[in-house]
Amino acid sequence: MSNGTANGTAERAVLLGAGHAHLYAARRAEAFTRRGIELVLVAPDTFWYSGLATGMLAGIYPPTLDRVDAGALVTRGGGRFVQDRATRIDASTRTVHLEAGPPLRYDVVSLNVGSEVPVESIPGAATYAYAVKPICNLWHLREELEARLRAAAGTGAVRVVVIGGGATGCEVAANIQRLAHGCGKPIEITVLAKGEGVLEQFPRGTADALARILTRRGITVRLRTAVIRVEPQYAVTVEGESIGFDVLVDAAGLQPAMLIRSSGLQTNDEGALVVDDHLRSIADPNVFGGGDCVAMQGRTLPKIGVYAVRQAPVLVHNLIATLAGKPLERFVPQRRYLLILNLGDGTGLATWGRFRWHGRLAFRLKDYIDRRFLASFQRHGGTVTDTRCAGAHAR
Repeated sequence: MSNGTANGTAERAVLLGAGHAHLYAARRAEAFTRRGIELVLVAPDTFWYSGLATGMLAGIYPPTLDRVDAGALVTRGGGRFVQDRATRIDASTRTVHLEAGPPLRYDVVSLNVGSEVPVESIPGAATYAYAVKPICNLWHLREELEARLRAAAGTGAVRVVVIGGGATGCEVAANIQRLAHGCGKPIEITVLAKGEGVLEQFPRGTADALARILTRRGITVRLRTAVIRVEPQYAVTVEGESIGFDVLVDAAGLQPAMLIRSSGLQTNDEGALVVDDHLRSIADPNVFGGGDCVAMQGRTLPKIGVYAVRQAPVLVHNLIATLAGKPLERFVPQRRYLLILNLGDGTGLATWGRFRWHGRLAFRLKDYIDRRFLASFQRHGGTVTDTRCAGAHAR
């Protein structure tokens, strides 16, 4: 059992962010509190699940299904929830500085603050585009699209431009089309990919298959089209072309949350916290992390939720073990993983290594996996009944 700090106060484990990995830790709060450890979760909002996010955008799922009340989970197990945003970590004094509240002392801290769209990389994007992160932006995007589609009778199709030809950009485009079809209104969707193809991190066969599917459905895919600035109703390309839009979506890549770099913690070139096989900072044994915001030393892992989910039990064990002076566990990433894109029309595009398949069975499998994951937390008191987005950064 933890014996407390030298001044007699309880040892404190602080979780920054309510991402995939920390959701599990919040549900396991009692594992900390029964050892005399104070567990504090700091997050600006409830957890929005990326797996159902584009389906929520399409109108397939209600926004309440896509959310988990992480604060309720942690308090149910005896922990504490602070609805706030961390702005800086002072590792020298083991203190987290918050946007609104007083500084928070820690004995161990874990970061699961995710990634964000670097909107500042395209001038004007922060003002005129909807960034795909944080995920609750997609709920605001859906609200605006529905309003525009309702008002579009007799005025022509709503023009939507998506910057980014990665998995998120393509999935968003396909599901926006589903939303428009559900409203019975015309829509024109264009995906702008700056590279030689879409899904450049995927096997070539999978990328080509998705490009064909989108094109068959009337979604325009433009390759080698880099956007350098955004003006009201126009995206301007490096060649000087102005592409008109009514609604603009920024899915032009992700970067780790700026909290890490601004705190002076050791990062890689992208700004991710560098951790060892124990998910512990290579420079500070009291700092841990998981998910998109970390990079494992000597490994390159894609930014997908499956790794964060599998890191979660290791994080919980190692936070407790550090305070108890016990051996840590290693996280061993799996070599292959199943990834399924929701294409909005009742089908999915699934990949497993270099294998792929497209069809309704793939979507049904994705739907089952995602609902089961959410239910495992919602039935423990994490159900959300409102649609407010306290952590949103919509335009």
